Amino acid sequence: MKHLPQLILLLLVIIAGIFFVPVAADTGNGSGAGYITVTNPPVADFFSSTRYGSAPFTVSFADTSRGYTPMTYRWDFGDGTTSTLQNPSHTYPADGEYTVRLTVTNQYGSDTKTGTAYIGVGNPPVMDFSATPQQGTIPLAVSFTDISKNKPTAWDWDFGDGTSSTEQDPSHTYQQPGTYTVKLKGSNNFGSDALAQAGFINASLPGTVLVTVPAAPEKERDEGIVGLIQVAKGTTEKNLPTAAYIPPQFMALAAVITSLGVIVIQVLIANIGMLSQIAFRAARFLADLVGEHAVEKLSDKEIEARGIAARTREQHFFGLSATEVLVIEAAVIMVALAFLLADRVELDLQMVLIYVLVGAVSVVLHDFAHRYFATKHGYDADTRFWGLGTAIMFLTAWLFGNAFAQPYRNLVNREGGPDETRETGIEMVAGPVVSIILMVLFLAMVRLGGVWAIAGGVGFTINLITAVYSLMPISTMDGGAIWRWNRSLYLALFIPMIAFYFFTFMLV
Repeated sequence: MKHLPQLILLLLVIIAGIFFVPVAADTGNGSGAGYITVTNPPVADFFSSTRYGSAPFTVSFADTSRGYTPMTYRWDFGDGTTSTLQNPSHTYPADGEYTVRLTVTNQYGSDTKTGTAYIGVGNPPVMDFSATPQQGTIPLAVSFTDISKNKPTAWDWDFGDGTSSTEQDPSHTYQQPGTYTVKLKGSNNFGSDALAQAGFINASLPGTVLVTVPAAPEKERDEGIVGLIQVAKGTTEKNLPTAAYIPPQFMALAAVITSLGVIVIQVLIANIGMLSQIAFRAARFLADLVGEHAVEKLSDKEIEARGIAARTREQHFFGLSATEVLVIEAAVIMVALAFLLADRVELDLQMVLIYVLVGAVSVVLHDFAHRYFATKHGYDADTRFWGLGTAIMFLTAWLFGNAFAQPYRNLVNREGGPDETRETGIEMVAGPVVSIILMVLFLAMVRLGGVWAIAGGVGFTINLITAVYSLMPISTMDGGAIWRWNRSLYLALFIPMIAFYFFTFMLV
């Protein structure tokens, strides 16, 4: 019992603490005794619609900050300009790397997120290189120097003797005599480029008199629309089988002449009934030699099959019959393969997918444009695979690097209806107009750089050739019907497009 006074004193202290010590709180409605303080300070965060592009480059920023609201915002775009909007857009007028900062503030404090070099404004690289020495006796040690424009960030050297390097400025020793073509591919955040210099390195045996091989002149890239077209159409170094006979600037003309020549010969064979039996058999022999479906109008059976009206089919998929869906799918694959061959592209998965997807967009929209107006006018439309067009497309792609044809045809059944020249013309002009629009849109995509630039270049080429080919004034194409309906409109489309086609492939 001697500790009883101490226990009583301790109990009194505890009771006094319960009743007389205040507890602070803040629920958002006030402060004072009986409340608990809970704070929710901001955490700054953001993202942008895109990070790399060519000037003037417009970027949309989105705030994803966390914390108690309301907040205030202060953006620093890294080029001396700011904004207090929550989700601003900003245009960068000049090339460079820009650090973006977002500071958010609420009643509990502030926070800042910094994106160092977050926005990049620039252009795809223009590859170029030099080497020292360019000739000598084996073993020949050569130092290569990258002198490319627009700051590439990745390099892929091909020294021409089966060896390669990914260094910016590599050295290489040639062990065997020969004249070597050196290639350099480069890329940055905005796109890629490649340069091949034929006969760039001349390695000889000791005691051999060296012959200086002049290096290929540097190909300058122009600014504006011409430079954009240069990037879109890609390199002309394609190792074509006709390169020894036809200058590169005349390959596009050769493709046009070959394509139209084959079609004209086919039409003549299909429609001239007075051909001698010997000539007919010779034509049949050549057709069999090329392939059973290469020249389809050589036999009366095929003539009749191609001459009949469009067949009415049960439609299941977006107004297409099951057969037409298969025809369009086959046409997409044929277009992708033909342009892969024409461009001599390395067959990696990414490139194949780009060509297939871009080909699908181009083929389907071109075909649907025809079909929309045909069905609007009350006629049955029929899409058919065209073997001759497919053969021409692959032939011109292989020989000239220019797939000048198309693998399908659109037929319209006008039986029982008036022969309306105007309606036919509208139906036929729809496809080329859609291809022209797609050509412009894909060309604009080249400015986005990276994989978008590759897809833009592929789509630009496919739709330019499709538009020009379909406007040709031959009955198997769209141009004849457009000419009969409205000659002024036809000339307004055909003359600029054929001129632009030759400008792109012969002058740029």
